[in-house]
Amino acid sequence: MDTITILSLALIVLFFLIGTPLSVTFSIGSIIIMIHTMGFPIGNVSQIFYTTISGYPLLAMPFFIFAGNAILSSGGMGHLRDFMSNLVGHLPGGMAVAICVFAAFLGSISGSATACLAIIGTIFVPMLADSGYSRAFASGLAVTSAGLGAVIPPSVFMIIFGASNRISIADLFAAGVGPGLLAALLMCVLTVIISLRRGYYGRKKATTAERLTAFRKALPILFMPVIVLGGIYSGVFSPTQAASVACIYSLLLGVFIYKGITWRVFLNMLVETVRLSSMIYFLVIGGELFGRVLGYVGLPQMISQWVINMHLGPTAFLFAVQALLLVMGFFFSSFPMVVIVLPLFLPSVMTLGIDPALYGALAVFCAIIGEVTPPMGPQLWIAAPICKEKIGNIMRESWAFLGVQVLTLAIVTVFPQISLFLVNLMR
Repeated sequence: MDTITILSLALIVLFFLIGTPLSVTFSIGSIIIMIHTMGFPIGNVSQIFYTTISGYPLLAMPFFIFAGNAILSSGGMGHLRDFMSNLVGHLPGGMAVAICVFAAFLGSISGSATACLAIIGTIFVPMLADSGYSRAFASGLAVTSAGLGAVIPPSVFMIIFGASNRISIADLFAAGVGPGLLAALLMCVLTVIISLRRGYYGRKKATTAERLTAFRKALPILFMPVIVLGGIYSGVFSPTQAASVACIYSLLLGVFIYKGITWRVFLNMLVETVRLSSMIYFLVIGGELFGRVLGYVGLPQMISQWVINMHLGPTAFLFAVQALLLVMGFFFSSFPMVVIVLPLFLPSVMTLGIDPALYGALAVFCAIIGEVTPPMGPQLWIAAPICKEKIGNIMRESWAFLGVQVLTLAIVTVFPQISLFLVNLMR
């Protein structure tokens, strides 16, 4: 590498360390290298900006973000909460189990861990605290179960990963169902065990009439995943078209059924969608530029050759990559990992004959776990003010649930059909 390339890479590292926005961090140094060293005309570099985000699959992301904002603002979350509470709230630790069930279901609506955390933290954590649960326990469960929202489809992270690397988003969605539901189930089991040991017992059992009433009120919102995911898996519409359907359906719910969306709320939803989508698009552009630079210096090829020389089988390779990603999660947030780090291993994935949908689902899950591990742990910083609990206390209660999620990764790696069953069924 020449001096300019080395200095540009050093500039990227410097910007990262001083906290410069990641889109700027990856873009500036990469553009210098592309123009000076790789010989890209400036017009071609600007063309990359357009082609990176104009792909049809990536159009689904802002629509799913808008649909998530709409469903959270619709006014139906309270009815969904009451239904979950009436369904399992009488069991030992039933209210805590309701968080896991609620998070798994909310993930199939919003596709965002942060959105799940916001709604769980504001609705369920106070309820658990008032019912005799430790607020730290409720907060730790909330921040870890919220991650299911980014694994169970539709997932914004999987849309970004699939669109950036030309992997079927429908396949990634299908591959995320098994690990997400298994993690939710294991977290429910752990929640019951902890609740029995600590004496967190359920509320009074709801009557059949109360359950039916709660179900009737929550039915419109319960039907949304059936429409969106059912349409995708049955082949009626593509993920991008499904995102549009989700927008229309969530707006109809919020305006005519639950009546939570007013004109002011609608404008706020638009602003939040544009803000978050713009941030993601700029990060994806920076990641594309930096990915081309890494390809130029041969890093993906070096990793692939290293794997070949190590004679790792598919299972051993997946375990090694997951271990690396989990360690990196202590220091990096999930977005740069999904955009920059995960694609580095794709050549090795293809060489070993691993299904890219399986790799994508497991790797995205690893990145989401990193959202809760200190010192970076951005979800912890978000959870503290929402749940009104100290970060240290939340982290202490989170480790057991994070352990269950890592166990889920191990089980799916050893038994990949848990993830691939639905993928193969769709193909």
